[in-house]
Amino acid sequence: MKKLINKSKASIITLVLVLTISATFVALPIASAHDPPWNIPTYAYISVTPNLVGVNQQVSIYMWLDKVPPTALGAYGDRWQGYEVEVTKPDGSIQTLGPITSNPVGTAHTPYMPDQIGTYTFQMSYPGQTLAGDNPHPIIPMGLEYIGDYYEPSTSAKVSLTVQQDPIEGYPSTPLPEDYWERPISKEHRDWWQISGNWFGAGHPADRFNRYSEGPESAHIVWTRPIWSGGLVGGEYGVRTYYDGIAYERLWEGEGPGTHIGETPIIIDGRLYYNVRAPPRYGWYCVDLRTGEEIWFHNSTGPVQIEYTVFTENYPQLSFGQVYYYASPNQQGALPYLWVTYGANPMVMGAIGPNWQMYDAFSGNWICDIENVPDGKLARSTDGSVLIYELNTANGWLALWNSSRAIWYKPMYLSNEAWMWRPPLGGTVDGRNGYSWNVTMPAGLMGGIDAVLEDRLIGSSGLELNQYTSDPWTVWALSLELGNEGELLWRKDYPAPAGNLTLNMGSISLEDGVFTIQSKETMQWWGYSLDTGELIWGPTEPQTAWDMYSFRAGGFGKPIAYGKLLSHGQGGILYAYNVKTGELLWTYEAKSIGLETPTPNFPLAMSAIADGKIYLTSRWSHLGDPVVRGAQLYCIDIENGEELWSITHWGNGPAIADGYLVDLNSYDNQIYCYGKGPSATTVSIQNDVIVEGNNVLIKGTVTDQSPGAEGTPAIADEYMSEWMEYLYMQKPCPMVLNGVPVKLEAFGEDGSYIEIGTVTSDAYGKFAYKWTPPDEKLYTIMATFDGSDSYYRSYDATYLSVGPAAAPSGPIEPEPSEAPLITTEIAIIIAVVIVAVVGIVAYWALKKRK
Repeated sequence: MKKLINKSKASIITLVLVLTISATFVALPIASAHDPPWNIPTYAYISVTPNLVGVNQQVSIYMWLDKVPPTALGAYGDRWQGYEVEVTKPDGSIQTLGPITSNPVGTAHTPYMPDQIGTYTFQMSYPGQTLAGDNPHPIIPMGLEYIGDYYEPSTSAKVSLTVQQDPIEGYPSTPLPEDYWERPISKEHRDWWQISGNWFGAGHPADRFNRYSEGPESAHIVWTRPIWSGGLVGGEYGVRTYYDGIAYERLWEGEGPGTHIGETPIIIDGRLYYNVRAPPRYGWYCVDLRTGEEIWFHNSTGPVQIEYTVFTENYPQLSFGQVYYYASPNQQGALPYLWVTYGANPMVMGAIGPNWQMYDAFSGNWICDIENVPDGKLARSTDGSVLIYELNTANGWLALWNSSRAIWYKPMYLSNEAWMWRPPLGGTVDGRNGYSWNVTMPAGLMGGIDAVLEDRLIGSSGLELNQYTSDPWTVWALSLELGNEGELLWRKDYPAPAGNLTLNMGSISLEDGVFTIQSKETMQWWGYSLDTGELIWGPTEPQTAWDMYSFRAGGFGKPIAYGKLLSHGQGGILYAYNVKTGELLWTYEAKSIGLETPTPNFPLAMSAIADGKIYLTSRWSHLGDPVVRGAQLYCIDIENGEELWSITHWGNGPAIADGYLVDLNSYDNQIYCYGKGPSATTVSIQNDVIVEGNNVLIKGTVTDQSPGAEGTPAIADEYMSEWMEYLYMQKPCPMVLNGVPVKLEAFGEDGSYIEIGTVTSDAYGKFAYKWTPPDEKLYTIMATFDGSDSYYRSYDATYLSVGPAAAPSGPIEPEPSEAPLITTEIAIIIAVVIVAVVGIVAYWALKKRK
């Protein structure tokens, strides 16, 4: 996996310490109103931790007063203003940090990085202030009697920091795992955030990019699970197949968060959630991502009011997942939820609501409802709150709605107001209380929101309307920065395109500073500056003609990742453009097999991106029954367009998390999970007690321990696609197969080490190696399979005792014997008599026959 940049741990430590310190404060007793106002003394405190570090090693400075701002309540009320820290460096120079504003409980924090060796001193000062009663809580009066009181200045004692040349060692980090791992992940393994991203299932297809997960590097299948009856019906039905919903009601992937149908799959905390979309739709499953085993099933049968619909579903379905991080002086931590939305207008892109249902992702239990949720553009905040940006160009306003604010607001649940997150169990929340702000729009803006970025909104008007007439079009950007919400950053008016072209907004990248436009009729792209709206590059050369069908629905299904615009469609060619220049970097072509498809190539659908790899599926809307054969799931290297692997698979929209890719295969209506599986290695020696000079036969096995094929041979990566198709898809067993390399080592009881050699297991998963131990001793024989793109590593050990060789043998001396009882002469006489007797008997026998 591509190594990710290490994330600073300081912010995590800081949050925990700030909240821990904050929770120890006790607010002043509420006094009765007083007149005239009081002068109230304060006491200031400061702490620097750790107090011994190396040069350029970051420390945390904490500061606070003995009193809590009496009007503060959550996001509302006053804060202590103007904290400053005077830093005296070892060379005597003075540095001032601040002014700094406190949090609701009067504490504040700032990082600091010393750049000199020696002793630093720190002293915090508070300038004093008159409590103004700013930003009052709309419902609960808090500390009103203190408004107008003057809180006097104060200065803390000085604290010191010793800085040495060498950095101090922190707590040892746990390296990223090389062996098979499972959830939950211990909180100590902080660096594992890089490989443990979730998949929330909502948003545009352009969001199908998991930046925090490894991606499968081979076609190895971990498990399969039927989603409904699938495959060939058989018998009198001939070549007809079971319904797969591939045309208009997919059994796996929903229609997105803009409808009441919902979009799954969802993956949170190593659990896969998916809707029962086979008619009739009636619930959703939660299964273990690593095993496919069912954890729970939610049966959603029951009446649901659906106000806007062109469909006939009667039961709610999962729409998206959420992990909400709540932090207050009394609580801090993440909480996983599932959301059902219904009643939205399916004809409005990105429309949500107006009713939501909230479920506990761990148990599947219903928690509460939110009614009167606005329609708008879906986004997520940094704490995981689900946001909706509501734009009303007719009345000239822009508003931000926050799901967490709507729940936290409800006044009858006062624990929410006391820094406690408590959604109302079994209750209904009025979503109209969820607005964070509402601002006046700049005059003259039309259209809708195309994208929500970190610091701005991008919107447009006049696009997708030029199929029969040529009209001008406009793109604009509004600020989302705190205090400047809704401010117009720029607006750009463009002339009508020549030739009545239909233009669509494509993918947008804040990182690269580019938004893209595409044309349906010419299958071309243009790139524009995200800061000014000016044209940067384009048009590109036209793509293949069949791509017209995929260009007509907008360009958001063609994402930007790793600085590349990835475009594809019915033509079966993946184009990778440099998103900053428009240069075509490479193409990948999914060749058709025989006469199966009406197109030269298999049509391609963008499915998922992770770990520098693109996962594409062959997808048609509908081509009758029997279906086209030979559809594939492709894994492409995003750097050069090379195919890393492919396997027979008629895809529906994969999801990736924790290194596993899951997708419904419409060829048999089973969910397939691709990724590394656990392996098992065994080793043994039949004659494990020998004498020096003899050889032994080391034997063992390496097997796949994945739930779907437990105990089958571990096979080399280059044969994985054919091997998986044999195990799971009833295809013929490959004629040529190899196993995996196994390293054999010997460890003597005296500490000696011998690398015996490497042997490759066979198609049956077995290996053997003949070895002659060099010395007399007790050996530990270890067999290690270091893993591959398909399997995690495994190992085993056995023992061998080598004893001393036998002593060499000399000439054999004849043993002494006693004198014989019969002499030689007597023996001769007896022999002559016997011969004579035999002769006489033979004579008389012949005479009788005559």
